[in-house]
Amino acid sequence: MQPPGEASASRAGAPVNTGLQLVLTSAQRKLALIDGALVPVGGKVRSGTLAGLSDSVAVLQRNGSRDVLLMHPNIEKKPSRRDAK
Repeated sequence: MQPPGEASASRAGAPVNTGLQLVLTSAQRKLALIDGALVPVGGKVRSGTLAGLSDSVAVLQRNGSRDVLLMHPNIEKKPSRRDAK
């Protein structure tokens, strides 16, 4: 089952999932799934190099500038509030 609108995008030949989709880290390697491609740190993607990774952030370096990709760009994080008891 696909969310509304994704089925029509995939039929049109446009990529359905873009941006940072997944981060995999272990003691031996760090990988990110960006625009459907699995990229190691130091690998080439989007005309740049994957310079760094954290749990939900990828940093791309290109032409002396840095781009930050967020796994959930539309989610605003707020500190939790504890109930007063």
